[in-house]
Amino acid sequence: PINTSADENSILVGSDGQVAYFASDRPGGYGDLDLYKFIVPEAARANPVNYIRGVVTDKNTGKPVEADIALYDLVSGERVTAAYSDPSNGEFLVCLPIHHEYALNAGAEGYLFYSAHYSIQEGTQEKPFTLDVKMSPIEKGGTINLRNIFFETASAALLPASNVELDKLVRLMFLNPKMRIEVGGHTDAVGNDAANQVLSEQRANAVRDFLIAHGIEASRVVAKGYGETRPVATNDTEEGRALNRRTEVTVL
Repeated sequence: PINTSADENSILVGSDGQVAYFASDRPGGYGDLDLYKFIVPEAARANPVNYIRGVVTDKNTGKPVEADIALYDLVSGERVTAAYSDPSNGEFLVCLPIHHEYALNAGAEGYLFYSAHYSIQEGTQEKPFTLDVKMSPIEKGGTINLRNIFFETASAALLPASNVELDKLVRLMFLNPKMRIEVGGHTDAVGNDAANQVLSEQRANAVRDFLIAHGIEASRVVAKGYGETRPVATNDTEEGRALNRRTEVTVL
């Protein structure tokens, strides 16, 4: 019912996976090739997708940076897709299946890698994710907010989903053998202040222990807990508390 004796070509499936588009010069059109759409049979439908578009720039100068953008499925640890940002303007775009959680890492020579986390449960091409990636040069005081380090609730036990990000940090340390870092643990303001301080210290040390276990010299990594003393967002909402529960790396 789709392909006729006329000239049909260039079939493309929409981001919802249910509607497809093609060109045809079949009778009844406006002349020459016209655009048609149809509902894809259920058995042949594609997985729905959304996309992330962003711009990569130098945090200090604002100039565009050509970076390697990679996204990993946090459940499987596998790299799902990758792209390079345009060196002339820093722009990039990647397409992702929905109903997954992803770790995004952007890396470029001479820079600390950039980390972001996405839980893509819905969305369409009309509502994409946008990202302003500001890369920090490898220099004293440069920081990475590790958005894909996960712990068990109220515990310093690292979850397996953290391995993608931690492996990136190990590689960065090997590529820059003179670099020393501080791993800073931070909590939200829920619960006892003293308990939060202890938890932040334990979590920072858990990351330090991972690095040492994977070949990084102990003298290159300092662990420090800040508890709830350095919030980056309000503690009045779950979204804000999630931002405050974080692990940061600072170049010493």
